[in-house]
Amino acid sequence: MDLRALADRLRPRSAGLRLWLGLSYGVLAVVLVGALSLLVERAATQKLREDIGLRLAGTSRSLADRMDEGLYERLNDMRALSLLPGLDEPMANQSLLRDLFGMMQLNYPDYAWIGVTDAEGRVQIASRGMLEGISVAQRPWFQAGRKEPYVGDIHEAVLLAKLLPVQGDEPLRLIDVAAPIHDDHGVVIGVLGAHLSWQWAETMRQGLLQPLMLTDPVEIFVVNRQGEVVLGPKSWRGQRLDIPSVQQVLRGESAAVLETWPDGGEYLTGFAPTIGRETFHSLGWAVLVRKDAGLAFQPVAELRRQIWLAAAALTLSFLLVATVMARLIGAPLRALAGAARRIQAGEPDARFPRERGYREARQLTAALRSLVEDLTQHQDELTALTQQLEQRVRDRTLELREANAQLEVLAMTDALTGLANRRHFGDQLAREVTRCAEAGKPIALVTLDIDHFKAINDQYGHPAGDTVLRRVAMLLEEQVRGGDLLARVGGEEFAVLAVEAALSEASQLGERLRACIENAGPISVGRAAVPVTVSVGVAALWARQGEILKAPERLLAAADDALYRAKRNGRNRVEVAAQ
Repeated sequence: MDLRALADRLRPRSAGLRLWLGLSYGVLAVVLVGALSLLVERAATQKLREDIGLRLAGTSRSLADRMDEGLYERLNDMRALSLLPGLDEPMANQSLLRDLFGMMQLNYPDYAWIGVTDAEGRVQIASRGMLEGISVAQRPWFQAGRKEPYVGDIHEAVLLAKLLPVQGDEPLRLIDVAAPIHDDHGVVIGVLGAHLSWQWAETMRQGLLQPLMLTDPVEIFVVNRQGEVVLGPKSWRGQRLDIPSVQQVLRGESAAVLETWPDGGEYLTGFAPTIGRETFHSLGWAVLVRKDAGLAFQPVAELRRQIWLAAAALTLSFLLVATVMARLIGAPLRALAGAARRIQAGEPDARFPRERGYREARQLTAALRSLVEDLTQHQDELTALTQQLEQRVRDRTLELREANAQLEVLAMTDALTGLANRRHFGDQLAREVTRCAEAGKPIALVTLDIDHFKAINDQYGHPAGDTVLRRVAMLLEEQVRGGDLLARVGGEEFAVLAVEAALSEASQLGERLRACIENAGPISVGRAAVPVTVSVGVAALWARQGEILKAPERLLAAADDALYRAKRNGRNRVEVAAQ
């Protein structure tokens, strides 16, 4: 067929029904499939882009939380140490304190320096004797630490720069944590301070970065409140970043943004600020996690390619079906037209096809019904697949919630005794003090310490000591009230938080606990029977609204003071703190 004949067939007055139907079905198929594919592509790629950004933002949030938690733990170290007996007379306990500081540095090597000063700022006792006799009265950590527990921003070492070894060619940078030391009357008599090496943050960054690099090549940066890089690849440290992600994160936002960095590359950047904790304000740091835009959105490009390949295959399938359907629909009319022409020409054997009803309509109905059934079947399959995916998501979400609940229980429980641990006890103490203060109710604290527990460990071994701790915990748990919180807060030290209990009621509880342990008789440890007694300290207070922040420390200090008096006065007794 030449071009002129084809052009004649395509003229509106010359084109047949089959051609019109074929062209109509073909154009409709292309338009519908193209529009549907475009909508699906836009929705799917937008969702995938958001998921990729949320993953990077979640990674930055995780590292920011870990940095806040690390500082929170070190501040709690200082607060706990400041309450230890002997710190109010450091010169009389030099050997003990140096051993304690050395043990802390051994257990946590990122402690660059730990020391105790007097009220005027002169260092009395310090780890490895560094800076002893030196005045630190002008240092910010001392001035702030005299008032309350303090966490300071990163800075370069001043006095310790020449005393501590420096790793690499970078200056030694430190973070300060400090807490005041009070005497029995609450007067500040000194400050317990420590310098934390910035290497701990680099260790955290590397710990999070290395597993990610195996599956998700990213870069992690930490910037200060001025937008300067304080942690990250060495070539970037000290540079000030003036990019949208830094501007947003310094305003406290957490998200992900596609942006161009100073090196000229385009990156998807997730960001999150540090938010601090209840006991200290955020230092204004922010964590940025960036990934090359090409790598980040590679799944998006692959998804687009698959969608359009599927669209092309579906379009070809529709065109093939359209051609067949046009032939089937047009064939009867064509046969009828041919018969009409033959009859008009007077051919003797010309006749109309045998009538069988409205055959064309039945064929068209059957074809449309088949097409609709095919589309409905595809839709039902897609709906069933969507429901299956949604059910899987719900199942995974439920499993994740159950796992998180188990982790939360483990985080609040002492592994040896099954009681609440010190961290959970401290959180509950702060909450109950606030609640009792608002309700105008008293709150009491009972602290117990197993007498001569070190001797038990030395004589019978640590497994025997663990047996004694578990037995004592079981006996104490049988005696406390239903609303009280029993916790193991130290090696052989327990505490009971008696909510809405006055001093007299708490004193009776302490005596009941002491008598319970004494009357239980020797505890069987293997073939031996170990006699066990406890010393008990009791304290109570009525917290006022303006004293809520200091009230937990006051209650703890009063109960510990009573406990130490019970130890000094012969053990196996109850001492009550004065109100």
